Amino acid sequence: MKNCRLSTDNRIGNSEYPRITIITPSYNQGQFIEETICSVLMENYPNLEYIITDGGSTDNSVEIIKKYEKHLAYWVSEPDRGQTHAINKGIARATGDILAYLNSDDYYLSGTLFKVAEYFRQFPQTDLLHGRCRYVNEQGEKIGEQFANIQSFAEIIDLWGIWWQERQFVQPEVFWSRRITEQIGHFREDLHYVMDYEYWCRILKAGGVVGRLDAELTCFRFTSTQKSNHSEAVADELLQVVQPWLWSHQTVLPQKDRSRLQGQWLYQAVLMKQIEQSVQKGDHKYIRWLKSAFAVMQCPQLLFVSSFQERAKHFFSRLSIN
Repeated sequence: MKNCRLSTDNRIGNSEYPRITIITPSYNQGQFIEETICSVLMENYPNLEYIITDGGSTDNSVEIIKKYEKHLAYWVSEPDRGQTHAINKGIARATGDILAYLNSDDYYLSGTLFKVAEYFRQFPQTDLLHGRCRYVNEQGEKIGEQFANIQSFAEIIDLWGIWWQERQFVQPEVFWSRRITEQIGHFREDLHYVMDYEYWCRILKAGGVVGRLDAELTCFRFTSTQKSNHSEAVADELLQVVQPWLWSHQTVLPQKDRSRLQGQWLYQAVLMKQIEQSVQKGDHKYIRWLKSAFAVMQCPQLLFVSSFQERAKHFFSRLSIN
């Protein structure tokens, strides 16, 4: 998309509408960033604060950003500590009642900001709002969609029964209140892949109210270079994030649910890695099962895991046949 046509100056304006701050972190996304910028500005939302924090791109990104700088509340191109730092730089400058960040390879669909503003006006207690997210390929062709279904902290930390069962939030569809940011702070810069997930968790842990808008709001673009392609690293970081909450006595969970989730965590983060290492060492299957049995003695929560139960059932049935 080139030279998007804008009917107004989209900087902060009409106070009849809640102020929405959009932050676009970017680095060397010249191939896509103009479509991202235009999707925000062509909304012609009358109380928009649009901030772009570029990490010192060496492609044509800065040239593109400069084309639209009169419509931006703030932009910068300078080296940073990565995507999360760029987002936090934007949040530090944000004055909106409603906040969101939109990566420079994703884009909004027509009418998104007005729909979001109207929802927050009707339901002012909302702290996190999401809609439907359209999945697209590099050419912008629709390849799927997602409509999250999560309302509580207990649900969002259940990676196995909820998050990984296609009930998860997709980052560009999420908007949140300034009120909740003032309560929980900024994004964690030590996280490389799942800083958004951890932030949504903190919102819900703080008692944030989730709103669900049945409308396509955004497009999440799948590309060959995006970080989320590193599925194993993403999963490992998710496990790292939820571990302290699953074992904390301050996390309010029924004991049965706590044991089940701890068992799922131990199965994936400990037992499966132990089995993989044992296979690589060439251990006999009986040795592997002795090690697994010892793991169960140390971590009885594993007995709550259906995958472990199935493995055990399969092992003992083969043992009885032999």
